Amino acid sequence: MSKLAVNGVEFAHTRRGTGEMVVLVHGAIGDMRTWENQLPRLSAKYEVIAYSRRGHFPCTHIPPGTTYTVESHAQDLLALIQSLGSPVRLVGHSYGGAICAVVALMCPQLVRSLVLAEPSLFTLLFTQREGAMALAESAAAMTHVTARIREGRTEPALDDYLNVILGPGGAAKITGFSRRVMLANAHTIEPMLNGMSGSGQFTAAHAAQIKVPTLLLTGEHTPAFFRLTAETLAKTIPAVQQVVIPGISHGLQLEAPDEFSQAVLEFFARH
Repeated sequence: MSKLAVNGVEFAHTRRGTGEMVVLVHGAIGDMRTWENQLPRLSAKYEVIAYSRRGHFPCTHIPPGTTYTVESHAQDLLALIQSLGSPVRLVGHSYGGAICAVVALMCPQLVRSLVLAEPSLFTLLFTQREGAMALAESAAAMTHVTARIREGRTEPALDDYLNVILGPGGAAKITGFSRRVMLANAHTIEPMLNGMSGSGQFTAAHAAQIKVPTLLLTGEHTPAFFRLTAETLAKTIPAVQQVVIPGISHGLQLEAPDEFSQAVLEFFARH
């Protein structure tokens, strides 16, 4: 593990392989260790950088008043890419996918190609009846998460959260090392949820402006709010390919690591 100072913050990261640069951007309650199953295969052909976003393990302190939004994390990612000195391929999961989409929209010259694994661009659903209902249901199911974290009941809070984003019974799928990673980052749930109301609106018009080749990865059994978001992106991003990984939910790279890596490698080979 090394640290890279950009945008006024030190970012812990792992860097492996040689060749074109690939940057992996983890989602909520994750960190650079989220990608442990992808690093060996991707770094066999590319130089791969997996970093921990601001406030995530091992640099877990989030100062009071710190803005935790997709846009603030996108500024961090832009600074990181610029420090590397050349355009990169981006792979982002969930919240990390939303960050990657914003970066590709803002600075397409820095992005060679883009992999969005169920990005949490939920503002796309605000104007859709089914999407708005799915978002309301997920918000209602998550009402006790923040309170339990404040009470120090981190494990029940994590279970509640996972049972929403992975679907009922989803918490039981996350065990061992992956669960320890999530527990180490559970403190980011509250600022992440609070920051969603302060994030800008990403619309279908924005998606239509993403010009770089894009792979959209989804799980066959993912919850409705992720599925509907992916369906909207599949209709609006011009140069998009969608791959549905069978038998899994939102935890794509954790639930089906080999299939995830293979889809990414095949996409990169074509672009």
